[in-house]
Amino acid sequence: MRFTYVLTGWEGSAHDGHLLRCVVSRPGHRLTIPANKYYLSDAGFALVPGFLTPYRQARYHLREIGRQVAQSATELYNFRHSSLRTIVERCIGVLKKRFAFLRNAPYHSIRVQSKIILACVALHNFLKDVDPDDDFDPDDADPLLPQADEGEDDPEPDHGGRAIDMVASNNWTNWRDQLRDQMWENFENFQYETDEEEEL
Repeated sequence: MRFTYVLTGWEGSAHDGHLLRCVVSRPGHRLTIPANKYYLSDAGFALVPGFLTPYRQARYHLREIGRQVAQSATELYNFRHSSLRTIVERCIGVLKKRFAFLRNAPYHSIRVQSKIILACVALHNFLKDVDPDDDFDPDDADPLLPQADEGEDDPEPDHGGRAIDMVASNNWTNWRDQLRDQMWENFENFQYETDEEEEL
């Protein structure tokens, strides 16, 4: 429930691919990906190293699958991808609930709006640092402010970020396919074990 990178000042109608090209080539504030990590992205982004997109032409959203069981490895992957992306949407919802300014029609210049958004995100992350168990619920009418933790601060680990290559990679595509297949194998094994327990 923390923000790791924020780019402000773009119109909401800007194309995802254009935004991504901007953030990976932006001097001084370029988006990098920590070692052994990746970002979830929607189908508007290209499948490039460091960004996991859903498979196209397969059911994706939770409401499309509902209580049904995924019928293929691709459906299962997309279902789990969608489940994780709802956390991103929830984080944005919490930010808007916490800072009412973000819910209203802006009346400041784009430059000032950008600074306000960055300040709100910084405060949100600070609150998560001070109280990692911050249970701010956007549905609560009157949330309590988190209290400072008395424990020692843990230093931020150095993940050694890598630059992002905007060219599709067969290795990355193969890795996503292997991830999907491993999810499916684990899912089938769990289903098989559950069926056996029910028979006993």
